[in-house]
Amino acid sequence: MSMTYKWWMPLYGVFFGIYIPREFQYLKGKVILHLADTPSTFYCAVRRLVHTLEPIYVIHTGDLADDVKLELNPGDLQRYRRKLVELRSAISPRENRKLVIVTGNHDDEMSVRDIFPDAMVFLGKGRIEIEGEEYNLSHDRNGLEGPPARFNLFGHEPSGDETDDSHYFLNGVNAVHIISPASGAVYCLPYPGYVNDGRLLRRKRGL
Repeated sequence: MSMTYKWWMPLYGVFFGIYIPREFQYLKGKVILHLADTPSTFYCAVRRLVHTLEPIYVIHTGDLADDVKLELNPGDLQRYRRKLVELRSAISPRENRKLVIVTGNHDDEMSVRDIFPDAMVFLGKGRIEIEGEEYNLSHDRNGLEGPPARFNLFGHEPSGDETDDSHYFLNGVNAVHIISPASGAVYCLPYPGYVNDGRLLRRKRGL
């Protein structure tokens, strides 16, 4: 099983934003894009990723507007909904691009279903099948259902990606994941340096 990550990508992210390797052009229209815990400051990069890769699926494992801590501040619901409208524009759902959303602790399920009416929405966790392969989804690692699937996608808290002979555990807090259903390859694109600031210093506050 292969997972591609280059040491210099985080440095590029600090200074220039998310790096999309040129060789990804041959994957255009053939990949799954996995995101998690996205602050609205990252939506422009999401738009660029979607435009460049034209993914067949976008899977978001929760906290769609992570700069709005809705669980802590429920009065921010209208602000949260405005952010979701921005994210919908960035993802640009269409007939040949399916959207799968797992709600997180800072998401409002009714708002998600209202603003993304064509998305497949799971409350906290769920499983889907794409091109004959099962994907195990959860907002956090502990919520993943057993037994594990080949691809297990989650977010919420910082922890490293893991892989063994038959399983991937991919944390969308750490990186954007590009998955090729045809080859089974996984590519990791580190987030730009500003993303954790937009997450309101999650690593220090445990949010």
